[in-house]
Amino acid sequence: MGPIYSRFFAAAAALGITAVAAPLAHAAPAPLDGLFALAPGVCANGAATGSFFRMILPTGNDAGPYLQNSDSRCSDRTVTPLSAGTDGGLISGSFQPQLAAAFDPAGNARSGRVTTPVRFYGVDFATATNPTDPQTGAAAGLPRLFADGGQLTGDLSSLGVTWNNQVFNQGAPKPGGGLPGKTSPVHGTIDGAGNFVIEWTSQIVGGPFNNFTGLWHLAGRYQGSRRPAAAPVPAAPGSVAAQPPGPAPHAAAPAPAQPGVVAVPTAQAAAPAPGISPALASRTVELPRHRHLPDWVVPALIALAVVAAGVFVKADAIAGRKRIRL
Repeated sequence: MGPIYSRFFAAAAALGITAVAAPLAHAAPAPLDGLFALAPGVCANGAATGSFFRMILPTGNDAGPYLQNSDSRCSDRTVTPLSAGTDGGLISGSFQPQLAAAFDPAGNARSGRVTTPVRFYGVDFATATNPTDPQTGAAAGLPRLFADGGQLTGDLSSLGVTWNNQVFNQGAPKPGGGLPGKTSPVHGTIDGAGNFVIEWTSQIVGGPFNNFTGLWHLAGRYQGSRRPAAAPVPAAPGSVAAQPPGPAPHAAAPAPAQPGVVAVPTAQAAAPAPGISPALASRTVELPRHRHLPDWVVPALIALAVVAAGVFVKADAIAGRKRIRL
């Protein structure tokens, strides 16, 4: 290869042409801050959909056996349906702490921002996300869910349950980052319309339910920021904006489930949870996407490379004429 071409490729490398040719790095999981509006738990034909809770016996695993809740509305009483609280569901990026007076005189839990208090063996239990875990006194991480394509992960170490004048951490991981016993990381899916499903398990440490494990299944629609909508920002060249969620398509009737089987949908088209305004329900959902270079970068780099090559060619010609004179 002649000196002119060697210098041309060296100039192209210096100007970043090789960076254009190289594959773009995969974007890291991005936080989805805002409201994850919860769809209410529904039991029908022996199956549960929406949001619900189960408790695994100390001898069991994710498949059971489970503890029955005598107050469950389901035919399968191991399933306790959940419904959205006054905030409409779980907020990623912000704490929803329990009330200072967390119980009434009968021991019923009073906090109801995340989920509505629900009966469990004669006493209401409730959920909250607390900066300081009430059970251990340890600092907990900010509740946060992250998206990587259609996959969800998260830190819900701050999630706690109040019941019968007692508190139980039911987060994943636990405060401090551990995953003791049958505690498993938060995982789930989300589609382009914001329909999501997340699950995790959290083993109880201490108290009357020591070594029992909560299995949490939350489903609904990601609503994004709770702040008033601002004027739309023009999309960057080459980016693709998700369309606002439209009416859910008519779904085929589900096949009859075997008694006791829990159907776990991966993309449930949920109506906005109670308390969610129509303005919030119609917000555009923008999910993280891979980063792309602006359209003007490649032509500009090529033009600069051509100019640099011309300079080298001219310099080489001048040097040649000088050699001839000598």
